[in-house]
Parts: sequence; C-alpha cells; structure tokens
Amino acid sequence: MSEADNDWRMEDFGFLAEDTRIPGTNQVAPRGSQVTRRSIAKLNKNKHVSIVLPNATALCLSSAKRSWDSAQKIRKRSGIDSSIKKEVSFESTSESFDYIEAVMESIVMSFTALEDFVNENIPDDYLYHCNRKSEIILETLDKQEIERWLSLDEKLSIVLPQSRNMETPKGQRCWEGYRELRKIRDRIIHMKKEDRRSSGPEIPTIWHKLLKINASHMQAKAVIDFFVKQSDKPPRWYEEYPRKT
Repeated sequence: MSEADNDWRMEDFGFLAEDTRIPGTNQVAPRGSQVTRRSIAKLNKNKHVSIVLPNATALCLSSAKRSWDSAQKIRKRSGIDSSIKKEVSFESTSESFDYIEAVMESIVMSFTALEDFVNENIPDDYLYHCNRKSEIILETLDKQEIERWLSLDEKLSIVLPQSRNMETPKGQRCWEGYRELRKIRDRIIHMKKEDRRSSGPEIPTIWHKLLKINASHMQAKAVIDFFVKQSDKPPRWYEEYPRKT
C-alpha cells in the first residue's frame, strides 16, 4: 500500500522493526515496511475481498458530515434562508424530502460516532462497579457488559472519565450539545405518531426540529475533542480529520 492510500479513516498502522517473512509465502518484507490491519470477507465460495480495517468513529463522523453538507447544499439552493418572503418552501417536494433524509442520516451517524468512540476507548480490562438494578446490591460490569447494558450518557459522563482518569464532560458546553443531539436522535429512532403529524408553526413536530437543528457532527466532535485533549496520544484519524466544517 502506498503512503497516498493511507486514508484518514484507517485504523492505526505500524512499521516493521526488522526484515520479516510474510506468513504463507516465500516473500520477505524489509525493515520499515508498513503493517496495516485488514478485514477479509468471503463474497462467494471462490472469491474473497480484502479491505483495510477502518476506524468506526471516523467512518461515522465522515458519513455524518457528508450527509450534513448534502442537506445544506439543498437548503442553499432552495433560497429559504435568503428569501425576504414570510412564507418560503423548497423548490420541490422531492428536494424537501432529500433535505430531511440527509439531516436525519447526519444525526443518527453523529450519535453512532460517539457510541463507537466511547466503546473503543474504555480499556478492555476495566471493571465498572455500579448499582444498576438495585440501590443496595453493587454490580461489577466488564467491558462487554458495559457496552451492552449502559446508556451512552453513563458511559460518557462516568465510565470513560473514570476508566481513563479524565474529567467528565457533564456540565461542560459540549455536554449541552450532546444532550440536544441525543434528544433529536431518540425522536428519530423512536418516532411517535404525534411527532410527525400535519401541523401549523405553533406545534413543534420533529419536522420543525429538523429544519432548525445545529450541525450534529460538530456536536459529536465537540465531545470527542473534550476527551482527546486530555489524552497523551490522539488517535491517528483524529489528527488527520479534515478541519473544514
């Protein structure tokens, strides 16, 4: 793999400290060669496909930003923000639906990026002691149980800070952005009939909220920034994250 093919969304890679024979071959990789982790999937009984192992947080943030950018292009093209009219609309029904789809995609992927980030940064051997089912009985959860049973709120505000000896984002400005993101994400995932009805401007349905939401990928990134700034070594993808927002 050439250096130019080292996409910012890749997992970390390393370099050989000495000449090394490649398993299953007669080839020898020279010292200094890049070592990149891969995932190999079976397409059918005669064919496999190999991909470089991506970082899930980076993929989700990238997807969220791409969807957000797509939505903003539609919105700008419609002129609903620049128009001086009191009542405005998108150029077509299809355009309005494309906008809503893109914003929802961005919100869901932004929230998923935070899930991925916290799960990959809690140490594998960390044990969390909590009163999950009872105020009297103390439970001990391992990494898999933490990932499965605890809410993202608890993992971000308590578990990750404790496991990494960091400050909690709770009470910080980024936490307010996270709470806003979580609320609108939950409204999308668990959409109620009442929240998607036909209404006037006085009733705040989910459609209204999607027209006024802040950039969700930036809300997620702000929480990640809070933790990364407390770490000794930022993830590779973070250091190479495209800075244009």
